[in-house]
Amino acid sequence: MCCVVLTIDDPALRKVQGVRCPNARPDNRCGIYDARPQTCRTFLCGWMQHRWVRPALRPDLSGVLIRAQVRDVDGVRRPSVVVSLLREVALETDGLAETIAAPVAAGMPVFLEVVGRPGYTYGIARMDRVLAKAVGARDKPAMMAQLRAYWAQGRAQAALSSPVPANRH
Repeated sequence: MCCVVLTIDDPALRKVQGVRCPNARPDNRCGIYDARPQTCRTFLCGWMQHRWVRPALRPDLSGVLIRAQVRDVDGVRRPSVVVSLLREVALETDGLAETIAAPVAAGMPVFLEVVGRPGYTYGIARMDRVLAKAVGARDKPAMMAQLRAYWAQGRAQAALSSPVPANRH
């Protein structure tokens, strides 16, 4: 999924979000693995990297891509989690709420991204503050209601105006 979902803006490879990497082979292996760009070398899929990411959230099956990033958060560079929803059915994936709740409970910034047509993101929002009360109360229905509302808001943004260019990896 990372070979399709992510924007790669590296001198060795420029690829927009939503477009399959030209180096991805039919068996989904990298055709230039030994010479792949630095961006690809340093990318770590949250599903493969973090134990708190539920097995059902395998990106190609769930439509959810989780990645760790260092981002500017309130003026400070901090480790953060970005959860990309590739399609609406991703909201129904078993373990999504629990997987998002783990970094929220740990006090990490969590961003939810609604992926749009190739090259565009329909919306990205910091969700840890919005979800903190529901996570603290272990209120999964309230948490899921917030996630669904954000999904709908991101999709509505696409209908109202031009989506923003996709975020870089």
